[in-house]
Amino acid sequence: MELFVRHLILSIASIVGLTTSAFAGPGADLSEFAGELREQADERALIAASQPAAPAQPLDIEDPFYFELEQFSVDAMRLSRAIQQANGPQDLQCIFRGMSDDASERLDALSLADSSGEQARIYRAISAMMRDAEEIAPAVDDEDITLDGFTCSPG
Repeated sequence: MELFVRHLILSIASIVGLTTSAFAGPGADLSEFAGELREQADERALIAASQPAAPAQPLDIEDPFYFELEQFSVDAMRLSRAIQQANGPQDLQCIFRGMSDDASERLDALSLADSSGEQARIYRAISAMMRDAEEIAPAVDDEDITLDGFTCSPG
C-alpha cells in the first residue's frame, strides 16, 4: 500500500510539471531526514517542557533519536566533504560541517542536562537546526556539482 501511495504521488507530481529529479539527490534526502528529526525533537520538547523542574531523562544510546541524530551528524559531515571534493560552494561546505558539529554537541548536551526544562530547550534548538537543514539541504541538488557515490541515510 505504501509503495502504491508513493507511486501515485510521483505520478501526480510529474503531471503537474515536476520531475522525479526534484525528489532525488543527497540534498533532498538530508532534507527529508532532517524533517523527521525535527518532528521528533518537537514532540520531545513538548514532553520535557511539561515538567521543566523534573530531573532530566537520560538519553540512552539505544534510543532511536540518539542514533538518528548521530547519523544526521555523520551524513552532514559526509555531505560537506563531498561538496568540498566536488569544488562546490564553500558556504554549503561550512554550513553542513557546522550542522554536523552542532548535532554532536547537542547530543552531548542532552545527556548532560540536569532538568527536563534544560532538555526541552535543547530539543527546541535541535528542532530549529533541523528546520534550517530542511530548507538549506535541497540547495545542494540545485548546484552544478556531481556528488558521486554520496547517499544520505534517511531514518
